[in-house]
Amino acid sequence: MPIEVALPLYVRGTLHTGASGLGLLWTALGVGALAGAGLVDRLRNLPQRPLLITIIALWALCPIALAGVENQTAAMVVFGLGGLIWAPFTPVAYSFLQSGLRPTEQQPVVTLWTTGSTVAAPLGLLAGGPLIALTGVDTSLFLSGLLTLLLAPLAAWSVLTRAEVR
Repeated sequence: MPIEVALPLYVRGTLHTGASGLGLLWTALGVGALAGAGLVDRLRNLPQRPLLITIIALWALCPIALAGVENQTAAMVVFGLGGLIWAPFTPVAYSFLQSGLRPTEQQPVVTLWTTGSTVAAPLGLLAGGPLIALTGVDTSLFLSGLLTLLLAPLAAWSVLTRAEVR
């Protein structure tokens, strides 16, 4: 969530644009997300665990790349690719989650998952402000991406550990 806090500051400071530049970035994300949502059906035949890990890792590269981009067009390309990568996460994650549950477990687990996500978003926004104030916009984008990228090896380790247990 630090991206949501940092983006207006990034647009104003790094890209030297205003509200229209911010709108264009969100539009690029939306166009990418629309394309990514269209790919979800094509992704269903891929192994879901590695796919989720790949989505996490590739999404993490988006804020890292944004931290190094100083031009509106390039930032739109990065954010558009971010939308393309990010959009399949939720449907793939829910499908994966439900595939490992008995029918009687699905509703409570999905409710818990949704509640966790709903609570995490404002907490991420709350942490975003102090992170940006402490480190600056570009560094906070980089750190946000780096911390997300660190989730990929943790997820891979978890998947490998689970596979060995079974």
